[in-house]
Amino acid sequence: MGKLKILFPLVILIIALIPVSASDIQRCAMCHSKIAQNFTKSLHYTNLGMIEKWNQGAGKDFNMPFPEFCMKCHIENCSTCHPVHKAFPNMTTCIDCHHKRIGVNYIGYLAGMTEKGPYPDVHYQHNLTCLDCHSIEEIHGDGNNYTMAYSAVKVRCEDCHMNESAVIKGMKPKQFDPTILPHKLHKDIVSCYACHAGWYQTCVNCHFEQKKPEKTTINEFHLVKGPDGKLYPACSMFVFYGDKASYAWCLIHPHTITKEGRKCEDCHTNTKEVFCVGAPGRVIGPPNSGFANPPDKLVVKVPILNIWIDTGMLGTLIIGATLAGICLHYLKRRITMGGE
Repeated sequence: MGKLKILFPLVILIIALIPVSASDIQRCAMCHSKIAQNFTKSLHYTNLGMIEKWNQGAGKDFNMPFPEFCMKCHIENCSTCHPVHKAFPNMTTCIDCHHKRIGVNYIGYLAGMTEKGPYPDVHYQHNLTCLDCHSIEEIHGDGNNYTMAYSAVKVRCEDCHMNESAVIKGMKPKQFDPTILPHKLHKDIVSCYACHAGWYQTCVNCHFEQKKPEKTTINEFHLVKGPDGKLYPACSMFVFYGDKASYAWCLIHPHTITKEGRKCEDCHTNTKEVFCVGAPGRVIGPPNSGFANPPDKLVVKVPILNIWIDTGMLGTLIIGATLAGICLHYLKRRITMGGE
């Protein structure tokens, strides 16, 4: 017991002697070694998500390294989220960093909390905070080096909405109904986000010299194909620098989910724009993950034949089949009348 009395103050002294200017991860690691080690590989710490997007997009087109001023999103110290020992971060802490789109959109505001958006996420309306969905491993890291959030974030809609045993804050999540027509038609080709993300914020034409876009909008809605073959919402990342331009598209998971899905006409009356048909640039994502670039033509699947057909060709086939039907009907009448 006497040794413990001596050892305890010694440990406190050693911790105190670690320079305050140094990352406090070193301090925390003395008791939370595994968490601290994992955190140094997390996207919050490495910023690899932003770096990878830059390298694939504007960085590649402009032949420029990742800008230093973008590193302000880097979280170097545990105290950024845990100002007091054992203090559990609340949702405000998350929004302080995720204030451009995801965090503020979730609670129904636009970037920087400057003005209100159309409405908050349905999960926020049910009093769910960030940590009700996102695991500690997603936030602290799980020991793996991920290049983008698409791979690092493991939580999926199906975890609750296709799980009869799920209970969140005493609530039973509504379960996916495969008999609903939109679900039946789109289950294997459209992600949940594509229909149930009611709106999201997109920056329009970012000018690198000024470090700001021309404007932001909530009116754009685009879909790109993800690694799993399903369609996901995407934002345009058009960056201009001097006489150079970079055109890229990035798959996103908007935190503006609605109970009701989008209307059919949101996609099917403006297909070229929504599906980025013939759009400039490329889709950026985790390397070798199977992301598909914007298509140069739109194709649809014919269910009975189980084949894909160019919509332009489909239109020609429909017109041709209609004309053929008219001709056959005319010939049938002629033959019938001749027989009489």
